[in-house]
Amino acid sequence: MIDIHCHILPEVDDGSRSLNESIEMAMIAKEQGIKKIINTSHYHPDFSYKKGEELLKELNDFNNVLKENMIDIEVLIGNEIYYTQDLIKHIDELDFYTLNNSRYLLIEFPPTNFPKDLCNIVYELKERNYIPVFAHVERYREVQENPDLIYEAIKAGAIIQVNSNSILGKSGQTIEQVCDTLIKRNMVHVVGSDAHRSKRRTPIFLDAYKYVSDKYSKDYADDIFIKNNNAIANDEDIMVPTPYEFEPKKKGFLSRLFKL
Repeated sequence: MIDIHCHILPEVDDGSRSLNESIEMAMIAKEQGIKKIINTSHYHPDFSYKKGEELLKELNDFNNVLKENMIDIEVLIGNEIYYTQDLIKHIDELDFYTLNNSRYLLIEFPPTNFPKDLCNIVYELKERNYIPVFAHVERYREVQENPDLIYEAIKAGAIIQVNSNSILGKSGQTIEQVCDTLIKRNMVHVVGSDAHRSKRRTPIFLDAYKYVSDKYSKDYADDIFIKNNNAIANDEDIMVPTPYEFEPKKKGFLSRLFKL
């Protein structure tokens, strides 16, 4: 399996705080059946996180450490881009990495300023030959209140990622229910761990894979944990299933009569 969303490199953003912690995270990932990890360090305009060539050097150094410690995990380059209003305008000037240098671009939205024009964002990124992957959509209040925001974005061409811990209910019942709704409606395409630590927010994958396989289907679990993640890492097309639009419950006779 490939984890396409993880903050495993040491001391480059708000993820792993030390080399030892990064090694512990890699060992956990290996036990979870993960063979490759795309490191998705935050690319944020307001924080001095490592980026560009400096980030690439950290990645190469850490891969050498993994080999020295005989940990059979490969870490690939990537960023989690923080969306701002002028991101697309200046996108050609920025030194970020797509997911393993593919067309797929992992995007995180401001938690207190969720954009109202998701479809326009998708269209504009696609015009620039990027395929937007919207990170951990289940965490946004706007999506929790109206999952059809994601429906429209998928129809426009977005790829939707949720966190493995969210599926398992480790981020709260509301977030778990949102994941359930999105999965049932074919609105989840890839799962990532979004791991930041070795003790909490860890790279847990196997439990979530088994949960989805048992509750929904093995084929669907294979798609969102294995097949589509591999496609992203290899810059291949993802076969996106048709999402189901929300259908409100029909009102009863008395409700229609009194227009309730």
